[in-house]
Amino acid sequence: MRVWLGVIGSVAFAAILVAVTLTRTPAAERTAAITAPLFTADPAVTARVDPDQGRGRIAHDDRAARRPPAVRGLALPIEGAPLPTDPSLLPNAPRDFRAGWHEGIDFPARTGTPVHAVAAGTILRVDREFADWDLDARNAALDQALQLGYTPATTLDRIRGRQVWIDHGRGIVSRYAHLSSVADLTVGDVVEAGAIIGAVGSSGYPEGGPHLHLEIRVGTSYLGDGLVGEALLAAIGAAFD
Repeated sequence: MRVWLGVIGSVAFAAILVAVTLTRTPAAERTAAITAPLFTADPAVTARVDPDQGRGRIAHDDRAARRPPAVRGLALPIEGAPLPTDPSLLPNAPRDFRAGWHEGIDFPARTGTPVHAVAAGTILRVDREFADWDLDARNAALDQALQLGYTPATTLDRIRGRQVWIDHGRGIVSRYAHLSSVADLTVGDVVEAGAIIGAVGSSGYPEGGPHLHLEIRVGTSYLGDGLVGEALLAAIGAAFD
């Protein structure tokens, strides 16, 4: 399985492709490729917001200028689950309760359903000791977001609940959120594509019901950034095998 990076044009997606083999290579070579990428998405960046833009949304001309890379060769994170097509489950859907926007793909599933790594990589974050915030604190944070007109990064991170992050190299990081539990993993562990990294839950925002919130971060952006309709579905569909 390979992860491919290209450049999303205004009409077509792949203009330049750079292949990074993450599996089916000797262990030493695979580890080197994962732990020493050309650049890696900053794990401290939990959101990109601009208070001067509506709801902190990135301006369209800025998104176009950055020409976000495409992603290829990912495996589905939940065995047998279809790739969602409902706009409310996809990136860029509005989240009115926090004056924000969705930056991931939601996979509805029963609590406890195994969650699999979408590609080989290195563990960046494991929320083994995660504890949900109390209702009053959460409501206060959401009220603040509504007053600000965007979701602060710290609030957004808490809403995501228990998480696991995996660095796949070349600036690609996958984030698995709302987990009910995590696997026996440690930061720095190397995992293969398909490895079980946790279980579906509703931590962080129980009102959303049990589901996996999957974000594919690309540099400081995310898969589907700025896309809608058929263009968004095409970008997401092309990312997964």
